[in-house]
Amino acid sequence: MTTIPPILQAEKICFAYHGNDPILKDISFSLEAGESLGILGPNGGGKSTLMKIVAGLLKPNSGKLLFDGIDSKHFKSYPFEKFSYVPQNSELNTILPVKVFEYMNFAKSLYKTHQQNTKSIDELLKLVGIFHKKNSLIASLSGGEKQRVLIARALINNPKLLLLDEPSKGLDSNGQDQLLAIIEKIKEQEKTAVIIIDHNITQIIRNCHKILCLNGNYHWHDHRDLLTKNILEDIYHCEFEHLLIHENDVRNLKEPHTSETHTFCNHDHQHSQELDAHSILRRKK
Repeated sequence: MTTIPPILQAEKICFAYHGNDPILKDISFSLEAGESLGILGPNGGGKSTLMKIVAGLLKPNSGKLLFDGIDSKHFKSYPFEKFSYVPQNSELNTILPVKVFEYMNFAKSLYKTHQQNTKSIDELLKLVGIFHKKNSLIASLSGGEKQRVLIARALINNPKLLLLDEPSKGLDSNGQDQLLAIIEKIKEQEKTAVIIIDHNITQIIRNCHKILCLNGNYHWHDHRDLLTKNILEDIYHCEFEHLLIHENDVRNLKEPHTSETHTFCNHDHQHSQELDAHSILRRKK
């Protein structure tokens, strides 16, 4: 019986910027079709750096990446056709009077080849729940709607893997819930594997099959059901309950997460309620 290889497999990835101390050390994980990997960790822990390595924007000092079981070094060029990447702070140009369908048409024209199973623009916009805004100007869209358009654009090449770096940044709690529901639909319907970086700990634990806790070294990579409060405290160097207080404060204010939200802290908070990953999973709506 032939075993289907993972969509993506990372083996002992190491990386340092310009001879400095390594920011990533021996990072390993795998991701199957339709699975999602959530990456958690403090600012400066290497989350976006790892995403850029997967996307081919940075080259690791050592280690390897395998796409469909093939080492990326064995491709004639980096296998960009295997994935799509929506980077952090990716924005749509709202100055030019461009409509949603015009933007999508232009993005699709950039691809030299069109696979037979590639969806039409209308199908992509329906998939992300933005079809009703097809004839609207980009400038008139809300933050969540713009993010949906960016995800629709990322799906044009029918990728096996979707890379999302803080896609819910700047969205209120309802916008975050809606966006993650769309990502869930993409995983289920298209069998697309997803890697997502986000500071929203509770949402990541609820919606991702696997969790990579990252702070230079990886502290944990496994199924979410086995993630404990102690593991998260170890990665953030901060009480898990305190992290949730930070997160809830930001969500209640409807402001984007700031660099102060998840940093190393020495606050001594006492809480009567024990919180862990299992309690978060029981809070599904």
